[in-house]
This record gives sequence, C-alpha cells and structure tokens, in this order.
Amino acid sequence: MAASASASRKWADAINGAMLAAEQQVLTTLSEPRAPAPAALWRAALAFGGNLLLVALVGWVDYTTGYDIRLATLYLFPIALATWRLGAGAGTFIAVTSTLTWLVSFNSLHPYTHDAYFYWEGAAKGTTFLFIVWVLARLRRALAHSDQRFVTVLEGLAAAVFVEDPGSGDVMFANPRFRKKFGSERPAVLPRGLGDSYAGELHDAARHRWYLVRSRPLRWIDGRAMTLRLVSDITEEKRVHELMERHRDALHHSSRLVALGEFASAIAHEINQPLTAIATYNNTSLRLLESGRGDPQEVLEALRKCREQAKRAGAIIQRLRDLLRHPAPAFGAQDANAVAEAAVQAAEADALQDGVTLELALAPKLPSVRADTLLIEQVLLNLVRNAIEAVRNLAPARRRVTIASSASADGTITLSVSDLGEGIAEELRERLFHPFVSNKPGGLGLGLSICRSVIESHGGSIRCDGGAGGTRFSFTLPEASA
Repeated sequence: MAASASASRKWADAINGAMLAAEQQVLTTLSEPRAPAPAALWRAALAFGGNLLLVALVGWVDYTTGYDIRLATLYLFPIALATWRLGAGAGTFIAVTSTLTWLVSFNSLHPYTHDAYFYWEGAAKGTTFLFIVWVLARLRRALAHSDQRFVTVLEGLAAAVFVEDPGSGDVMFANPRFRKKFGSERPAVLPRGLGDSYAGELHDAARHRWYLVRSRPLRWIDGRAMTLRLVSDITEEKRVHELMERHRDALHHSSRLVALGEFASAIAHEINQPLTAIATYNNTSLRLLESGRGDPQEVLEALRKCREQAKRAGAIIQRLRDLLRHPAPAFGAQDANAVAEAAVQAAEADALQDGVTLELALAPKLPSVRADTLLIEQVLLNLVRNAIEAVRNLAPARRRVTIASSASADGTITLSVSDLGEGIAEELRERLFHPFVSNKPGGLGLGLSICRSVIESHGGSIRCDGGAGGTRFSFTLPEASA
C-alpha cells in the first residue's frame, strides 16, 4: 500500500501541475495585450464558470449514483464547450479538472484489486480528454484559418464587396475597396428592392460611373438571410468599348468610301462598254439608212441591241444612285446562270482584245439564289478580268478562262472562275482577300477585298485554290428558299 500511496501522491502532483499550467494558459489567453471589449471578457468568464459548474454537476451525479452507470463520459460536454468557445487552454483546464474530479471521488467507492488499475484508468480518461481537446483545438484553428483566408481574399479584391441585410439595408461587412469608394453606407447607385440574385449593369448619373453588380444569397453567422454583393467599376471598360465602336464605325465608313470608289471606277468602265456599243449600233443603222440599201430587219435588230445596251447603262447608273442612297444590297431571287452569262457578256470585249477564250460550264436547272444581281455580276466580272490579265501574255493554248456553276448538297450554289495562269504563291494566297494586298504590279489590292465583303454580305464565302498550274476563285451563295 505504501507504493500505492506514493503513486497517488505522484499523480496528485502531476495533476496539480497540469491544472496550474492550464490555469496560467487561460489567464494568459484572457489577458492578452490586445484585450477584448469588457462585454466579451464577461461572456468568456461566464462561459468558463458555466463549464466548471457543468463538471461539478457531472461529478456530483456520478458520485450520488455510486458510479454504477459510469457517467464520466459526460465530462466530454464541458470539455468540448470550453475548447470550442474559449480555446485550447480553457479546454485543457476543464479536461484536467474533470480527470481530477473523477480520480478523487471514484476510488473512494470502487476500490481496485490493484492500485495500478485505478491509475491506468485515470490515465486513460485524462489522455482521452486531452486528445479531444487537441482535436477540437485543431479544428477550431483550421476553421479560423479558413475564415481568415476567405476574409484575406475579400480584403484583397479589386472589386467592392459588401454584405447587406435585405430588410433594413444595413451593411454587415465591407472590404477596404468598398469603404474607400462608398464609405460605410450602402451605395446610392443601388436601388432598393434588388433581389438577392441580381446581376447587371447600373449607371451612376451623379458620378458618371458604370458599375457591374453581382449578387447571391448568403447565410450570416447568426443564421439570418443576407445578400452578398460584388460591385465592379466598369466605367473605363465602357469607355474603351465605346472608343472601339467609334473606331470600328470610322474604319467601316472609310472602307465603304474606298469600296465605293473602286466600285464606281468599275461601273464607269462598265458604262463605257454599253455606250460604245450604242454608238456603234447607231452608226451602223445610220449607214444602212443613208445607203438606201439597208435591210429593215438588220436596222431593226441593230436598234433593238442599241435599246438593250441603253437599258443596261441606265440600270448601272441607277444602281450606283441606289448605292449612294441605300448602302444595303437589294436582295432577291436570281438565276445564277443568267448572272454568269451577263458577266461573261460584259467581259467579252476585254477577252477578245487580249485573245482570251471565255468558256461557260454552267449546271442546268440550278435553284435560284438570294442575291443582288448587279453586285454579284460585278464580283464575277472582277474575277473574270483578273483571270484574263493572268493568261493574256501566255501561249494561245493557255489563254482560256472557264466560268462554271454548280449546286451543293448543303443548299448553296457555287460560281467559279478558273484560269491556266502561273498561279498565286502560297504565302500570298492566305492574305489575298485582305485590303491593299495584290500580286499585280501597280494594283491597289482592293478588288478582292471588296469581292469578299460583297459575298459575305450575301451570307456566302469566297476562296482561292490552285498552284502553279492555274488558279480557281470560287464563291458560294445561299438558295433563295434557304
């Protein structure tokens, strides 16, 4: 028994030392240099006293029941509460107090066959209690660090973030960016009654600023429903966007002027042909009439052709006027083959002058296309003239230009112009439809760019294929019923 008494004294000394250390840690925690508010100190003191009373209550109930139902497990409640509310120091103090309470009272009613068993059980309970304190303290610190990381992120955001009470409009939390921009009050730019899922742009007319607002519902720490709002100042982005829009409009306007000048030049060239033809047919008719030997049918045929050329010249002039007044194309159902034949007829004089043969390879019974006749005719005419220029200095066998049409399964009609010229270099072909890019000496590089703009405005696409053995330009147009 002497050994047991000695062991008891050692345990008592160890427990007393642990209690003093825990008490010192609690006192240190409660008396940090940055002391909390008096109300917080009172609440901490009350919570600590309440946990001690709870330990005493468990010990008293356990003692009065003779320890027959083993209520020592209930010590975990005050231990957990103290650790979670007041920290590891308070939890350690309550754990040691609970262990000491059990040791002092239990052995008096339940003697063991060997004293070592009693102390082993006491050690097991004390270790368990301290382990619970350690686990809860780590969880508490992890949660605090998690909250701190979240707050750190909010504090570092470039956007203004705040939490408001949707009922009263009170600001419950605000990051530094919010306080710097709006102060401590709810921004006046935010109207009352915004939903907790609102997302959109708001204009502050007083400050001439634009804000992007995003919202989401949030459950506050006391369980109340709050609204988290993120307010980003997008004024500069708005200004940049407006400047880009103005620059795009100015660029588009300049492109239209350049395209219009190029188109007007092409139309002037086109008008010259029907006017020359009209003069030729008129001179022929006059000679036939003046000779007195002219066949009336020949004169009639010449006058009919003169009338057709005059109509063509009038249509070209009218289309130019329409372009000046109404920039949008005049879409309608058109016969693609008829457009191709008209373009070939307009280019025949140039082809004849350069000794180039124009060949038609048109697919029969093509569906109508949705197009502006004169614009598409001008595109074809530009491609045909480019092809004529590409082969006019070659051997006679290669002075051939083929204009073809075909229908595709996807509901588009393809028109193409092929030549047997020297082809276009690969590195140039990728930029061929860009403005001011040309493979012709002295060329402005606007014709193909305008052609692409016209075709894309019709909902189609244009491409260039081929190599050293010739070049094929083709473009697609949608069917009129598509």
